[in-house]
Amino acid sequence: MKKVGLFLGLLLVCMGYSHAQDLPNLKHIKLNKKAHFANTEPLALKVIDYLFQTPIDKKNKSRIEAGRFLIDWMNGTPEYTFYLEEKETNFFNTDSDLTLMYMASMTKFMLENKNVKDQKAIVLGSMRLLLPYLNQQDDKKSWPKELWELNDANQKGKLEQYLYP
Repeated sequence: MKKVGLFLGLLLVCMGYSHAQDLPNLKHIKLNKKAHFANTEPLALKVIDYLFQTPIDKKNKSRIEAGRFLIDWMNGTPEYTFYLEEKETNFFNTDSDLTLMYMASMTKFMLENKNVKDQKAIVLGSMRLLLPYLNQQDDKKSWPKELWELNDANQKGKLEQYLYP
């Protein structure tokens, strides 16, 4: 009897974990009124968590849909303004997946730190969220030299000095 209970318990945990990575059908989420954005802030965080829990994969349709939703949400939300400066985006060498993850980290940082308004602090917080995720990815050979240097500075605890000499 104990084995059956243990098996059922493990089955429930596995089902709960796999369900945690499921996203609602994002194509049907409306983002055309101010109220839609405020009501979808928790969903934006769920989408970001999904992006950070899944590896970068250009063939993953759920991930692509999540990225589109996040970009639409960022572009339309009246509560937040996201500044993507060339200085920071140059680290990603026009790689759309890396840039998306930077945007996701910036959004996550801003939503979780609503009192932080200083752009420098936002960039540092965003990079500190992003770089450990990128470090876990298998395909790093396409990284530009600047991203390697940025990652190295972060690992040495010198991110701020590297970004703002």
